[in-house]
Amino acid sequence: MHSFIRKREYGQINPLKLVRAETTKRAYTLQLSRTKEIARSHRGGVNSLKIENIEQRYLLSGDGNGNVQVFDLDSEQVRKTPIAIASKTDRHKYAVTSVCWYPFDTGMFVTSSYDTTIKVWDRSTMMPAEEFNLEHRVNAQAMSSIASHCLVASAASEPRIRLCDLNSGAFTHSLMGHSGSVLTCTWSFNQEYILYSGGDDGTVRIWDIRRASSCLMSLDQDNAIDIDPLADTNKAHGKGVNGLSVTKDGRYLVSLGLDEKIRLWDTQTGRNTFINYGSNWRNKFKLSIEPTLSGPDVWPPLLYIPSDDREILVYGLFDGVLIRRLKGHYGRVNCIEKRESYEEYYSGSSESDILIWEPPMQDDKVLADTTDEAELDAWSASEDDEGTI
Repeated sequence: MHSFIRKREYGQINPLKLVRAETTKRAYTLQLSRTKEIARSHRGGVNSLKIENIEQRYLLSGDGNGNVQVFDLDSEQVRKTPIAIASKTDRHKYAVTSVCWYPFDTGMFVTSSYDTTIKVWDRSTMMPAEEFNLEHRVNAQAMSSIASHCLVASAASEPRIRLCDLNSGAFTHSLMGHSGSVLTCTWSFNQEYILYSGGDDGTVRIWDIRRASSCLMSLDQDNAIDIDPLADTNKAHGKGVNGLSVTKDGRYLVSLGLDEKIRLWDTQTGRNTFINYGSNWRNKFKLSIEPTLSGPDVWPPLLYIPSDDREILVYGLFDGVLIRRLKGHYGRVNCIEKRESYEEYYSGSSESDILIWEPPMQDDKVLADTTDEAELDAWSASEDDEGTI
């Protein structure tokens, strides 16, 4: 590190290259934290984790017993215990399937559950401020992090997506198109009205919620020429789609299927990029899972995917190469969440534990000696790179 700083001081290294080189090196060497720990306070499997984006301080978790907890990641405790827990009377009756923070205020968050409800919570009281009953098992919910609207999209055991309006406390309208249960959904990061959904019918659909005929496209894994973008034969996966994630620039979409295939899509054209991620990943359950992408300073970008075989698989996003297997859980890994500013990752499993992953603490001399200018250039990319996310 001292070598990097000295070269930067003499003007021998572009500051962007310096940041990317060191951040990338740290991302490629993640390991279980030796200095931090999350207390095992959940009694059911941890199904969903989310860290709020404002301070990146509070971790929200939901489990298979319907419980919701909040952790303060900046607390001085080495073994961090929850600072807030939903009471038995207020928590969900069945498993929590997804959690998310209100994008512009850490005082509110949203959860969904198999008990057919989506709840909007006040964090200060840990009591529901609003509740939407969808009358079907809710597999996931999502809020846009950039939108001016306050809509929560629902993915439930019905062939439609319903939009819940937090301002009015009512459903606005439904998006029809799937032929079976909707397993997952996520919003675009650069277009506030664009929504992506994955269904038990093996399709991934792109929606513009402003349009009367909202579905813009159903993605086709074969990139068939001259085919109707909404043809019934269009399939993104051979089985149901239970995981979706969009890159920060909105240009690429990652989809995960129950056929145990990982696919990367160009969102502008809707075409499959045909990147081969191999056959190491395991995915047999319909629980909604969300793949996680590395931060913008990591180049080439990495893709983190929870696996049924108690691992987190780390792939190169644009080449499909399996980079790492993060091992430490004793049960199926259900979720992984990124704490970007701290270069930390948090993962939850069916064994009720939450693990922390971080770069190893290495001596500065080791860092300087193991990195030369050739490696620095290999890890770096210009600001005009096509694949920057």
